[in-house]
Amino acid sequence: MSNEDKNNVIYVCSLIEYIARVTKNKVADIVKIMGKKEIERQ
Repeated sequence: MSNEDKNNVIYVCSLIEYIARVTKNKVADIVKIMGKKEIERQ
């Protein structure tokens, strides 16, 4: 895994965590709502 790929993964994880905090939901709920295609797109 390249350094750029690692940065992308960290970015998406941080984005999901932020959305979960702002909306006061669990991270798992946000992941379910976003779905695999949207997460891959991010």
